[in-house]
Amino acid sequence: MTNQDKIALLKDLVAINTVANHEKTVATYLHDYFKQHGIESKLVDVTPDRANLIAEIGDGNGPVLAFSGHIDTVHEGDVTTWDSDPFTLTAHDGKLFGRGATDMKGGLADFIMAFVSLHDSDEPLHGTLRFIATADEEKNELGADKLAADGYLDDIDAVIIGEPTGVALDEISEYFTSGGAVIDSKTLKTLQKAVATSKALEQHFIFFAHKGFLAYDVTATGKAAHSSMPKLGVDAINHLIKYYQAEEALYDALPEESPIMAKTMRGANIIRGGSQQNSVPDSATLTELTRTIPELPAEKLIERLQALITKLDNEDETMNLSLHVNAYDDAIVTPQDSELIKLVQSVVPKYLDEPMVAPTIAVSLGTDAAAFVNANPNVQLAIFGPGNTTAHKANEYVEEQAYFAMVDIYQEVAKKYLQ
Repeated sequence: MTNQDKIALLKDLVAINTVANHEKTVATYLHDYFKQHGIESKLVDVTPDRANLIAEIGDGNGPVLAFSGHIDTVHEGDVTTWDSDPFTLTAHDGKLFGRGATDMKGGLADFIMAFVSLHDSDEPLHGTLRFIATADEEKNELGADKLAADGYLDDIDAVIIGEPTGVALDEISEYFTSGGAVIDSKTLKTLQKAVATSKALEQHFIFFAHKGFLAYDVTATGKAAHSSMPKLGVDAINHLIKYYQAEEALYDALPEESPIMAKTMRGANIIRGGSQQNSVPDSATLTELTRTIPELPAEKLIERLQALITKLDNEDETMNLSLHVNAYDDAIVTPQDSELIKLVQSVVPKYLDEPMVAPTIAVSLGTDAAAFVNANPNVQLAIFGPGNTTAHKANEYVEEQAYFAMVDIYQEVAKKYLQ
Protein backbone atom coordinates (compact mmCIF):
# COMPACT_ATOMS: atom_id res chain seq x y z
CA MET A 1 0.00 0.00 0.00
CA THR A 2 1.58 3.27 -1.15
CA ASN A 3 1.62 6.57 0.72
CA GLN A 4 -0.81 7.93 -1.86
CA ASP A 5 -3.19 5.07 -1.04
CA LYS A 6 -2.90 6.00 2.62
CA ILE A 7 -3.69 9.65 1.90
CA ALA A 8 -6.61 8.71 -0.36
CA LEU A 9 -8.29 6.68 2.40
CA LEU A 10 -7.93 9.45 4.97
CA LYS A 11 -9.20 11.97 2.43
CA ASP A 12 -12.37 9.94 1.96
CA LEU A 13 -12.92 9.58 5.71
CA VAL A 14 -12.42 13.29 6.42
CA ALA A 15 -14.81 14.21 3.59
CA ILE A 16 -17.69 12.40 5.32
CA ASN A 17 -18.99 14.74 8.01
CA THR A 18 -19.48 12.72 11.18
CA VAL A 19 -19.81 15.57 13.67
CA ALA A 20 -21.65 13.79 16.51
CA ASN A 21 -23.77 11.82 14.01
CA HIS A 22 -23.94 9.94 10.70
CA GLU A 23 -21.23 7.42 11.58
CA LYS A 24 -23.24 4.82 9.69
CA THR A 25 -22.16 6.48 6.43
CA VAL A 26 -18.50 5.81 7.25
CA ALA A 27 -19.27 2.34 8.63
CA THR A 28 -20.98 1.46 5.34
CA TYR A 29 -18.05 2.89 3.38
CA LEU A 30 -15.63 0.72 5.38
CA HIS A 31 -17.89 -2.33 4.99
CA ASP A 32 -17.56 -1.91 1.21
CA TYR A 33 -13.83 -1.20 1.48
CA PHE A 34 -13.25 -4.45 3.36
CA LYS A 35 -15.51 -6.35 0.97
CA GLN A 36 -13.28 -5.28 -1.94
CA HIS A 37 -10.45 -7.10 -0.15
CA GLY A 38 -12.49 -10.19 0.61
CA ILE A 39 -13.01 -9.34 4.29
CA GLU A 40 -16.41 -9.83 5.86
CA SER A 41 -17.58 -7.15 8.29
CA LYS A 42 -20.70 -6.41 10.29
CA LEU A 43 -22.55 -3.20 11.05
CA VAL A 44 -23.91 -2.94 14.58
CA ASP A 45 -26.55 -0.21 14.75
CA VAL A 46 -26.54 2.19 17.69
CA THR A 47 -29.27 4.52 16.34
CA PRO A 48 -30.75 4.74 12.82
CA ASP A 49 -27.89 7.00 11.63
CA ARG A 50 -25.14 5.75 13.91
CA ALA A 51 -23.40 2.38 13.69
CA ASN A 52 -20.31 0.49 14.79
CA LEU A 53 -18.36 -1.80 12.46
CA ILE A 54 -16.72 -5.13 13.37
CA ALA A 55 -14.34 -7.23 11.24
CA GLU A 56 -12.03 -10.15 12.03
CA ILE A 57 -9.10 -12.00 10.49
CA GLY A 58 -6.87 -14.78 11.83
CA ASP A 59 -7.27 -18.50 12.47
CA GLY A 60 -9.08 -18.08 15.79
CA ASN A 61 -6.66 -20.43 17.57
CA GLY A 62 -5.10 -18.07 20.05
CA PRO A 63 -5.52 -14.70 21.78
CA VAL A 64 -7.73 -11.87 20.59
CA LEU A 65 -6.09 -8.54 19.76
CA ALA A 66 -8.32 -5.57 18.91
CA PHE A 67 -7.65 -2.44 16.87
CA SER A 68 -10.23 0.10 18.04
CA GLY A 69 -11.04 3.62 16.94
CA HIS A 70 -14.02 5.95 16.80
CA ILE A 71 -15.70 7.36 13.72
CA ASP A 72 -17.29 10.56 15.05
CA THR A 73 -15.58 13.93 15.36
CA VAL A 74 -16.21 17.12 17.28
CA HIS A 75 -17.70 20.17 15.58
CA GLU A 76 -15.51 22.12 13.19
CA GLY A 77 -16.29 25.40 14.97
CA ASP A 78 -16.01 28.74 13.16
CA VAL A 79 -14.83 27.80 9.65
CA THR A 80 -13.31 31.27 9.21
CA THR A 81 -10.62 30.26 11.74
CA TRP A 82 -9.49 27.44 9.43
CA ASP A 83 -6.95 27.98 6.66
CA SER A 84 -8.69 25.34 4.53
CA ASP A 85 -12.02 23.52 4.30
CA PRO A 86 -12.30 21.33 7.46
CA PHE A 87 -13.83 18.49 5.45
CA THR A 88 -11.29 18.50 2.61
CA LEU A 89 -8.02 16.83 3.53
CA THR A 90 -5.33 19.38 2.69
CA ALA A 91 -1.61 18.59 2.52
CA HIS A 92 0.83 21.34 3.40
CA ASP A 93 4.38 21.34 4.72
CA GLY A 94 4.34 17.65 5.65
CA LYS A 95 1.02 17.89 7.45
CA LEU A 96 -2.48 16.65 6.57
CA PHE A 97 -5.17 19.09 7.68
CA GLY A 98 -8.86 18.37 8.25
CA ARG A 99 -11.44 17.75 10.95
CA GLY A 100 -10.68 14.32 12.35
CA ALA A 101 -7.21 14.06 10.80
CA THR A 102 -5.84 13.80 14.34
CA ASP A 103 -8.91 12.79 16.36
CA MET A 104 -9.14 10.16 15.15
CA LYS A 105 -9.75 9.32 11.53
CA GLY A 106 -5.97 9.23 11.08
CA GLY A 107 -5.62 6.41 13.60
CA LEU A 108 -8.73 4.69 12.21
CA ALA A 109 -7.31 4.77 8.67
CA ASP A 110 -3.98 3.36 9.91
CA PHE A 111 -5.79 0.46 11.57
CA ILE A 112 -7.74 -0.24 8.39
CA MET A 113 -4.63 -0.27 6.20
CA ALA A 114 -2.68 -2.47 8.62
CA PHE A 115 -5.66 -4.82 8.88
CA VAL A 116 -6.11 -5.08 5.10
CA SER A 117 -2.37 -5.48 4.46
CA LEU A 118 -2.17 -8.37 6.92
CA HIS A 119 -5.13 -10.04 5.23
CA ASP A 120 -3.92 -9.47 1.66
CA SER A 121 -0.44 -10.80 2.44
CA ASP A 122 -1.89 -14.03 3.91
CA GLU A 123 0.12 -13.38 7.07
CA PRO A 124 -0.42 -16.32 9.46
CA LEU A 125 -2.15 -14.91 12.53
CA HIS A 126 -2.59 -17.50 15.28
CA GLY A 127 -5.54 -16.01 17.06
CA THR A 128 -7.94 -13.22 16.13
CA LEU A 129 -7.30 -9.66 15.03
CA ARG A 130 -10.56 -7.76 15.51
CA PHE A 131 -11.12 -4.36 13.93
CA ILE A 132 -13.59 -2.20 15.83
CA ALA A 133 -14.94 1.19 14.72
CA THR A 134 -17.28 2.89 17.17
CA ALA A 135 -19.90 5.62 17.10
CA ASP A 136 -20.49 8.42 19.61
CA GLU A 137 -17.14 8.34 21.42
CA GLU A 138 -16.89 12.12 21.65
CA LYS A 139 -20.00 12.56 23.79
CA ASN A 140 -21.50 9.53 25.51
CA GLU A 141 -19.54 6.48 24.25
CA LEU A 142 -22.80 4.84 23.22
CA GLY A 143 -21.10 2.84 20.48
CA ALA A 144 -18.61 1.14 22.79
CA ASP A 145 -21.29 0.57 25.41
CA LYS A 146 -23.48 -1.13 22.78
CA LEU A 147 -20.62 -3.46 21.81
CA ALA A 148 -19.99 -4.27 25.47
CA ALA A 149 -23.67 -5.03 26.03
CA ASP A 150 -23.69 -7.32 22.99
CA GLY A 151 -20.60 -9.23 24.15
CA TYR A 152 -18.17 -8.11 21.45
CA LEU A 153 -15.59 -7.04 24.04
CA ASP A 154 -15.76 -10.00 26.44
CA ASP A 155 -13.05 -12.19 24.89
CA ILE A 156 -10.50 -9.50 24.00
CA ASP A 157 -7.07 -10.12 25.53
CA ALA A 158 -5.43 -6.90 24.36
CA VAL A 159 -6.55 -3.72 22.63
CA ILE A 160 -4.78 -0.85 20.91
CA ILE A 161 -6.85 2.31 20.72
CA GLY A 162 -5.53 4.66 18.05
CA GLU A 163 -6.28 7.99 19.73
CA PRO A 164 -3.75 10.77 19.05
CA THR A 165 -0.85 10.50 21.49
CA GLY A 166 1.76 12.76 19.91
CA VAL A 167 2.98 16.13 21.16
CA ALA A 168 5.06 18.66 19.21
CA LEU A 169 8.47 18.94 20.85
CA ASP A 170 8.13 22.66 21.52
CA GLU A 171 4.91 21.95 23.46
CA ILE A 172 6.23 19.22 25.77
CA SER A 173 6.66 21.36 28.90
CA GLU A 174 3.32 23.13 28.39
CA TYR A 175 1.61 19.77 27.82
CA PHE A 176 2.55 18.50 31.26
CA THR A 177 1.77 21.76 33.07
CA SER A 178 -1.68 22.04 31.44
CA GLY A 179 -3.24 19.45 33.73
CA GLY A 180 -4.01 17.26 30.75
CA ALA A 181 -1.29 14.68 31.35
CA VAL A 182 0.78 13.25 34.21
CA ILE A 183 4.30 11.83 33.92
CA ASP A 184 6.75 10.89 36.64
CA SER A 185 9.38 13.56 37.28
CA LYS A 186 12.36 11.36 36.44
CA THR A 187 10.98 10.44 33.02
CA LEU A 188 10.08 14.07 32.34
CA LYS A 189 13.64 15.23 33.09
CA THR A 190 15.05 12.56 30.80
CA LEU A 191 12.59 13.54 28.09
CA GLN A 192 13.32 17.27 28.33
CA LYS A 193 17.04 16.58 28.06
CA ALA A 194 16.52 14.38 24.99
CA VAL A 195 14.19 16.93 23.37
CA ALA A 196 16.91 19.57 23.49
CA THR A 197 19.05 17.66 20.98
CA SER A 198 16.38 15.87 18.95
CA LYS A 199 15.47 16.67 15.35
CA ALA A 200 12.13 14.87 15.58
CA LEU A 201 8.84 16.68 14.99
CA GLU A 202 6.87 15.05 17.77
CA GLN A 203 7.06 12.76 20.77
CA HIS A 204 4.49 9.97 20.91
CA PHE A 205 3.41 8.52 24.23
CA ILE A 206 1.42 5.45 25.27
CA PHE A 207 -1.53 6.15 27.53
CA PHE A 208 -2.07 3.39 30.11
CA ALA A 209 -4.55 5.25 32.32
CA HIS A 210 -7.03 8.05 31.97
CA LYS A 211 -9.69 9.86 33.93
CA GLY A 212 -13.36 9.06 33.81
CA PHE A 213 -16.04 11.59 33.04
CA LEU A 214 -19.29 12.93 34.41
CA ALA A 215 -21.62 14.77 32.03
CA TYR A 216 -24.50 16.64 33.64
CA ASP A 217 -26.85 19.62 33.47
CA VAL A 218 -27.87 21.95 36.26
CA THR A 219 -31.02 23.94 35.54
CA ALA A 220 -32.32 26.97 37.39
CA THR A 221 -36.06 27.49 36.96
CA GLY A 222 -37.27 31.04 37.48
CA LYS A 223 -40.41 33.02 36.69
CA ALA A 224 -40.97 35.02 33.52
CA ALA A 225 -42.05 38.64 33.66
CA HIS A 226 -41.90 41.74 31.49
CA SER A 227 -38.47 43.34 31.67
CA SER A 228 -40.06 46.65 32.68
CA MET A 229 -41.29 44.95 35.87
CA PRO A 230 -38.40 42.63 36.81
CA LYS A 231 -39.45 42.31 40.46
CA LEU A 232 -42.51 40.39 39.33
CA GLY A 233 -40.29 37.66 37.94
CA VAL A 234 -37.45 35.41 39.12
CA ASP A 235 -34.22 35.70 37.12
CA ALA A 236 -33.03 32.15 36.42
CA ILE A 237 -29.75 33.34 34.93
CA ASN A 238 -28.86 35.21 38.11
CA HIS A 239 -29.51 32.09 40.18
CA LEU A 240 -27.51 29.90 37.83
CA ILE A 241 -24.55 32.27 38.11
CA LYS A 242 -24.73 31.96 41.92
CA TYR A 243 -24.73 28.18 41.55
CA TYR A 244 -21.85 28.31 39.05
CA GLN A 245 -19.68 30.25 41.48
CA ALA A 246 -20.57 27.91 44.35
CA GLU A 247 -19.77 24.89 42.17
CA GLU A 248 -16.40 26.38 41.27
CA ALA A 249 -15.59 26.75 44.98
CA LEU A 250 -16.67 23.14 45.57
CA TYR A 251 -14.31 21.84 42.89
CA ASP A 252 -11.44 24.00 44.12
CA ALA A 253 -11.82 22.55 47.62
CA LEU A 254 -12.00 18.86 46.68
CA PRO A 255 -9.41 17.08 48.86
CA GLU A 256 -9.06 13.87 46.82
CA GLU A 257 -6.01 13.44 44.60
CA SER A 258 -4.79 10.51 42.53
CA PRO A 259 -1.07 9.59 42.56
CA ILE A 260 -1.48 8.64 38.89
CA MET A 261 -3.93 11.25 37.55
CA ALA A 262 -3.72 14.22 39.95
CA LYS A 263 -7.04 15.91 40.80
CA THR A 264 -10.59 15.96 39.50
CA MET A 265 -10.81 18.41 36.60
CA ARG A 266 -13.82 20.61 36.06
CA GLY A 267 -14.20 20.81 32.30
CA ALA A 268 -15.31 23.33 29.73
CA ASN A 269 -18.98 24.15 30.00
CA ILE A 270 -21.99 25.65 28.24
CA ILE A 271 -24.52 28.10 29.69
CA ARG A 272 -27.86 28.74 28.05
CA GLY A 273 -30.59 30.97 29.43
CA GLY A 274 -33.45 33.25 28.57
CA SER A 275 -35.58 33.59 25.46
CA GLN A 276 -35.66 37.27 24.61
CA GLN A 277 -34.16 40.48 25.92
CA ASN A 278 -37.38 42.06 27.14
CA SER A 279 -38.42 39.15 29.37
CA VAL A 280 -37.06 38.02 32.72
CA PRO A 281 -35.46 34.63 31.96
CA ASP A 282 -37.46 31.78 33.46
CA SER A 283 -34.90 29.06 32.74
CA ALA A 284 -31.11 28.74 32.52
CA THR A 285 -28.99 25.62 32.19
CA LEU A 286 -25.34 24.81 32.82
CA THR A 287 -23.99 21.84 30.83
CA GLU A 288 -20.81 20.41 32.33
CA LEU A 289 -18.26 17.68 31.57
CA THR A 290 -16.01 16.84 34.52
CA ARG A 291 -12.97 14.53 34.41
CA THR A 292 -13.03 12.17 37.38
CA ILE A 293 -10.42 10.15 39.28
CA PRO A 294 -10.67 6.74 41.00
CA GLU A 295 -10.46 8.38 44.43
CA LEU A 296 -13.62 10.39 43.70
CA PRO A 297 -15.79 8.42 41.25
CA ALA A 298 -18.78 9.94 39.52
CA GLU A 299 -21.33 8.50 41.96
CA LYS A 300 -19.70 10.25 44.92
CA LEU A 301 -19.26 13.50 43.01
CA ILE A 302 -22.95 13.43 42.07
CA GLU A 303 -23.82 13.20 45.77
CA ARG A 304 -21.73 16.29 46.52
CA LEU A 305 -23.26 18.26 43.65
CA GLN A 306 -26.76 17.34 44.81
CA ALA A 307 -25.85 18.35 48.37
CA LEU A 308 -24.68 21.74 47.07
CA ILE A 309 -27.95 22.22 45.20
CA THR A 310 -29.97 21.30 48.27
CA LYS A 311 -27.97 23.76 50.37
CA LEU A 312 -28.49 26.63 47.93
CA ASP A 313 -32.19 25.85 47.55
CA ASN A 314 -32.61 25.86 51.33
CA GLU A 315 -30.84 29.22 51.61
CA ASP A 316 -33.06 30.80 48.96
CA GLU A 317 -36.42 29.19 48.18
CA THR A 318 -36.58 30.97 44.81
CA MET A 319 -33.40 29.24 43.53
CA ASN A 320 -35.22 26.12 42.29
CA LEU A 321 -32.17 24.22 41.01
CA SER A 322 -32.19 20.70 39.56
CA LEU A 323 -29.44 18.26 38.58
CA HIS A 324 -29.72 15.94 35.60
CA VAL A 325 -26.94 13.40 34.99
CA ASN A 326 -26.50 12.66 31.26
CA ALA A 327 -23.74 10.04 31.37
CA TYR A 328 -20.66 8.98 33.29
CA ASP A 329 -17.88 6.43 33.20
CA ASP A 330 -15.10 5.43 35.53
CA ALA A 331 -11.44 6.31 35.34
CA ILE A 332 -9.25 3.44 34.21
CA VAL A 333 -5.80 2.32 35.30
CA THR A 334 -4.07 -0.60 33.57
CA PRO A 335 -0.53 -2.01 33.99
CA GLN A 336 2.01 0.25 32.32
CA ASP A 337 4.45 -2.62 31.86
CA SER A 338 2.07 -5.06 30.18
CA GLU A 339 3.17 -7.45 27.45
CA LEU A 340 1.30 -5.33 24.88
CA ILE A 341 2.93 -2.05 25.91
CA LYS A 342 6.38 -3.63 25.93
CA LEU A 343 5.70 -5.07 22.47
CA VAL A 344 4.65 -1.68 21.09
CA GLN A 345 7.74 -0.07 22.60
CA SER A 346 9.97 -2.74 21.03
CA VAL A 347 8.56 -2.01 17.55
CA VAL A 348 8.39 1.79 17.64
CA PRO A 349 12.14 2.58 17.15
CA LYS A 350 12.11 0.90 13.72
CA TYR A 351 9.64 3.46 12.42
CA LEU A 352 9.77 6.56 14.64
CA ASP A 353 13.02 8.27 15.66
CA GLU A 354 11.92 10.36 18.62
CA PRO A 355 13.55 11.67 21.84
CA MET A 356 12.25 8.69 23.86
CA VAL A 357 10.64 5.39 22.90
CA ALA A 358 6.93 5.87 23.61
CA PRO A 359 6.96 6.67 27.36
CA THR A 360 3.84 5.64 29.29
CA ILE A 361 1.71 8.40 30.82
CA ALA A 362 -1.73 8.98 32.34
CA VAL A 363 -4.04 11.58 30.81
CA SER A 364 -7.18 13.54 31.65
CA LEU A 365 -9.08 12.85 28.44
CA GLY A 366 -11.54 9.98 28.12
CA THR A 367 -11.69 7.19 25.54
CA ASP A 368 -13.62 4.05 24.67
CA ALA A 369 -11.05 2.15 26.77
CA ALA A 370 -13.40 2.27 29.74
CA ALA A 371 -15.85 -0.04 27.95
CA PHE A 372 -13.07 -2.58 27.25
CA VAL A 373 -11.77 -2.54 30.82
CA ASN A 374 -15.26 -2.78 32.31
CA ALA A 375 -16.08 -5.74 30.05
CA ASN A 376 -12.78 -7.44 30.81
CA PRO A 377 -10.76 -6.08 33.77
CA ASN A 378 -7.69 -8.11 32.71
CA VAL A 379 -7.48 -6.70 29.19
CA GLN A 380 -4.09 -5.29 28.20
CA LEU A 381 -4.36 -1.71 26.93
CA ALA A 382 -2.20 0.59 24.85
CA ILE A 383 -3.67 3.89 23.69
CA PHE A 384 -1.26 4.90 20.95
CA GLY A 385 -1.82 6.63 17.65
CA PRO A 386 -0.90 9.31 15.13
CA GLY A 387 -1.95 12.86 15.78
CA ASN A 388 -1.29 15.49 18.39
CA THR A 389 -2.73 18.24 20.53
CA THR A 390 -4.50 19.96 17.60
CA ALA A 391 -7.51 17.71 18.32
CA HIS A 392 -10.71 19.77 18.76
CA LYS A 393 -8.97 22.89 17.38
CA ALA A 394 -9.09 24.80 14.10
CA ASN A 395 -6.48 23.64 11.57
CA GLU A 396 -6.36 20.17 13.10
CA TYR A 397 -3.65 18.11 11.42
CA VAL A 398 -1.69 14.88 11.52
CA GLU A 399 2.01 14.73 10.66
CA GLU A 400 2.46 12.71 7.47
CA GLN A 401 5.57 11.03 8.91
CA ALA A 402 3.69 9.66 11.94
CA TYR A 403 0.58 8.83 9.91
CA PHE A 404 2.57 6.68 7.48
CA ALA A 405 4.69 5.07 10.22
CA MET A 406 1.75 3.93 12.33
CA VAL A 407 0.51 1.55 9.62
CA ASP A 408 3.78 -0.37 9.84
CA ILE A 409 3.85 -0.24 13.65
CA TYR A 410 0.32 -1.61 14.00
CA GLN A 411 0.99 -4.29 11.40
CA GLU A 412 4.17 -5.52 13.07
CA VAL A 413 2.67 -5.46 16.57
CA ALA A 414 -0.24 -7.60 15.37
CA LYS A 415 2.09 -10.09 13.67
CA LYS A 416 4.23 -10.47 16.78
CA TYR A 417 1.32 -10.62 19.22
CA LEU A 418 -0.43 -13.27 17.12
CA GLN A 419 2.64 -15.17 15.94
